[in-house]
Amino acid sequence: MIFLTSYYIYRKMYHPNEVIEDIRKRLDRMVLDFKALLEEKKQLETENKSLAQSLEEALNKQEILSQRLDTIRQETARDTKDIAHWKSETRKEIRGIRREVDKCIPQVESLLEKKHS
Repeated sequence: MIFLTSYYIYRKMYHPNEVIEDIRKRLDRMVLDFKALLEEKKQLETENKSLAQSLEEALNKQEILSQRLDTIRQETARDTKDIAHWKSETRKEIRGIRREVDKCIPQVESLLEKKHS
């Protein structure tokens, strides 16, 4: 308060009522600014809570999707192994059938020769 008083005294001589009125106006502005800041703080806190909740929900959803992705990858790997095994077994069966056919061809040729002779 001494600073304000000395400020007004040394700068220019003002009537005490003018000094008081100026101080009152400044205090009124400060009160309004303070109320506006409190309201802004309240809004920011509300927004922050909302964003924190959204983030938590997103993280939970990400975890669920990550687990689903892991499950799909495991199933895909298992299916790929099953398909690879199936292909291998099928090739073995085809080779076995081919050998049997190769064995039968001479017999069929022999029967055909006997039939034409």
